[in-house]
Amino acid sequence: MESKILHKKLDQKQGEMKSILDMQDDVVFKEVYIPSYDCSGLFVFVNGTMDYPAFNEIVLDLSAAKVESSHPVSIEQLVLSKICSVNEEEVTSYEKAKEYIFDGKTLLFIDGIANGYVLNLEREKTRNFTEPSTERVVRGPKMGFIESLKENIGLIRQYSSHPNLIIKQQKVGTLEKRDLALMYYEGKASDGLLKEVNKRLEDVKETDLQDSGMLEELIEDTSYSPFPQIQNTERPDKVLAALQEGRAVIMIDGSPFALMAPTTMTMLLQSPDDYYERWVAGSFLRILRYFSLFVTVFLSGIYISLVSFNPGLLPTELAMTIAGTRENVPFPPFVEAIIMELTIELLREAGIRLPAPIGQTVGLVGGVIIGQAAVQANIVSSLMVIIVAITTITSFTVPQYSFGLAFRALRFGAMIFSAVLGLYGTTLFFILVINHLSKLTSFQEPYFQPMDFIGGKTWKDAFFRLPKRKKGRRLS
Repeated sequence: MESKILHKKLDQKQGEMKSILDMQDDVVFKEVYIPSYDCSGLFVFVNGTMDYPAFNEIVLDLSAAKVESSHPVSIEQLVLSKICSVNEEEVTSYEKAKEYIFDGKTLLFIDGIANGYVLNLEREKTRNFTEPSTERVVRGPKMGFIESLKENIGLIRQYSSHPNLIIKQQKVGTLEKRDLALMYYEGKASDGLLKEVNKRLEDVKETDLQDSGMLEELIEDTSYSPFPQIQNTERPDKVLAALQEGRAVIMIDGSPFALMAPTTMTMLLQSPDDYYERWVAGSFLRILRYFSLFVTVFLSGIYISLVSFNPGLLPTELAMTIAGTRENVPFPPFVEAIIMELTIELLREAGIRLPAPIGQTVGLVGGVIIGQAAVQANIVSSLMVIIVAITTITSFTVPQYSFGLAFRALRFGAMIFSAVLGLYGTTLFFILVINHLSKLTSFQEPYFQPMDFIGGKTWKDAFFRLPKRKKGRRLS
């Protein structure tokens, strides 16, 4: 359908605009009189989206404008001189005017002038920069991204003034148009990576996205894998480090999380603390995380295997102690473990959804009371409570939250295999997980790439954080 051209007379424009926007009660029509030219102007905008101080300044300038007899100017020249700093372009049709209004722009119509003027007077609603809530460090920058893409890009530019940092923006979505930014260092990011990233972004261009998490699922290599193939972060220092390594970074307006690709398993197990503290402490913490992952996934399964199938592998005294704690427990080890693991997961989820002060209380008091009551009621053994507590603590050592979630889910798979096949099942499940990770890719790069010992230096930063003069990589 052809767009209807704007009328010249202001009352006709106002009537037509009100007719088009009949159902929108939050659209404001503000008329202003320009005495020097004996004509009226009309501002149209959505209430609550405008920078009112800047708007009032323009209204006062137009109302108080005077025409010098020695240098007379037309009404068009006057309007353009007063709004030149906020003018984007002109609008010629009612359909286009409607799009601009709901995009947060302010329109100015002048009686006798057919075209309208688009004023960029949007008031962006943002929160202040604060410390990242999901990636806390003891020593290091305390600044985190917010929901404004413009502010986040400015923060990146503040951290890096290098001219080779390229930032390309585009809009995605059909009903809701959102700004998306692709960042990379020219000369460091490979052409193949950039081509692949742009291809995948082009495929989701017509998809409405509310957060970078939705975009992550749409552009990753394998959607059915429990492991995240794209690293996300709230920290600008991690983004800058990823850019310097030749990786691509994607940010979307409305989300405080940046996406970094490609990603490997070792990158997801690295923390900024590794690089901001001494290399000995950083290496120790990194090895501890690998050990914690194994404990998180397999400790409950190993307990089930040894108690149900292979008690002879335990030292005699330990086997008798375990048998004593389970003397009055009516359930097999698998059911006992499932009850406690599900209870802990429920408490953890409840603690996240509740307000912070209440959530901490529910998590601490609920865990202690339920665990003690379950032992006294002979529903579970005391050793099972200890094992569940250990696996819960170790699951929190993973720096990347989504990566930790994957291993928390895999823990139940290990328990099922162990309950059916014993230690053989535990080993089989371990092989299946390693096999899956070996086949996994991130933007066509192997997920296990840093573990390629043949590749020379690629493995050195995987397990240890060596002194900086001994390595060439940066924080990832």
